Amino acid sequence: MSAEHRGTQPGGRKALVRATRCADTGFVRAAASLGRPMGLPILEDLPDPTGKRVLLRATLDLPLSVDTDHPLARARAEGLATTVQWLVERGAQVTVWGSPGSAPPAAVPTDDRFAVPHAACAPVTRVRAVVRELEPALAGSSAMRTRTCTEDPRAVDRIVSEHDLFVNDSLQDSLLPLPSVMLPPSRLPSVIGRTLQRDLGALEPFVSGPDRPFVVVLGGERTFQRLHGLVGLVLRADTVLLGGGLAFPMLQAVGRESPEGADDDFLWECREVLGLAQRVRHRLVLPDDLVWSRDGQAHVSPTRMQEGDRVADIGPAACLRFGEELEGAASVLWAGSVGRVEHEPFQAGTRALAAALRETQSIVFGGDALVDLLSREQLRPAKAALLTATDSAIEMLKSGNLPAITAIHDAAHRPETRPRGSSRGPSTARR
Repeated sequence: MSAEHRGTQPGGRKALVRATRCADTGFVRAAASLGRPMGLPILEDLPDPTGKRVLLRATLDLPLSVDTDHPLARARAEGLATTVQWLVERGAQVTVWGSPGSAPPAAVPTDDRFAVPHAACAPVTRVRAVVRELEPALAGSSAMRTRTCTEDPRAVDRIVSEHDLFVNDSLQDSLLPLPSVMLPPSRLPSVIGRTLQRDLGALEPFVSGPDRPFVVVLGGERTFQRLHGLVGLVLRADTVLLGGGLAFPMLQAVGRESPEGADDDFLWECREVLGLAQRVRHRLVLPDDLVWSRDGQAHVSPTRMQEGDRVADIGPAACLRFGEELEGAASVLWAGSVGRVEHEPFQAGTRALAAALRETQSIVFGGDALVDLLSREQLRPAKAALLTATDSAIEMLKSGNLPAITAIHDAAHRPETRPRGSSRGPSTARR
């Protein structure tokens, strides 16, 4: 089986920077201009929130400073601040509800007004710091507090019973059918917040039918989740360009590398994906050469030269090949860097692909390391839209929806949980 599966020509297939300190920010306008992505209700569709208790499900993997931390965390922070501000300015009492994630323990105590246990200190401190910096008027407001999220159904049920409205503002936490995102829409009028509105607005054209040729660049870590996501991408995209952690096991699967030491289950699934690409006549393109890391040094070769060499980037020939594919693309999803870009010697492949995408009109991209490099080095293509959760975006393309999005959709069809602006409910969200 060859590394590339050729079929029909792709074109023949039809099918807050820093947020400003007022409600009319560029972030708000960007989200609001998207309207109701996939027909889902947004903040403006809520019943009058004056005096209401709003449960806001958010991603709390936030920076302690919007100026110095990672751009992806900053984007989440800006989205959270604008959602909270919209609600508080309209008289709501907001509970920001999320998981601590990877946030380190905070060195400073929480304020009494947050009324949370010590274990929640890290996310609380981050929310407080972000809000103080983005919207100083809200930092001292008693209208906002933070609670650590739980997935115990009984605890979720109790928390939901204490609130009147629900807002889901986390693409990252919408991936799995967790009680914290599934139960509230079954009980309360529910909408999506600004961050999720912006993410889904960027994804909607790719879910409903992207302009062709549609090309995917898939990098990032080697995980079963990423491999399973590749199945959906192969079905939807005309061409998938594969780098990052999945490149080496795929090369083992096609026989360019020895399968010695490989995980048999992972290798079997790689072969299944390659077979799927062949059956649907879409192209799965593997690197012609690779940059290998050996004792911290870079070596270019089509195959591994010594035991212990690790794939660190795509090679010069692969950069040219991938660049040619991208220059002809009408729509591009870029999920994860194609090299270990935390180290400068292994950034060349990602930099080359960014240059090839400079004129592409429809791009969505995500992944911590990729976003960090493109933002820091000012390599981000002008038309590129940032996604705050790459694996959730890939699953959205694979299945057409996410469990939490379906829950919001269903809530809009029930009279007791229907938001004000959803008289008949959304018509385009897929189940």
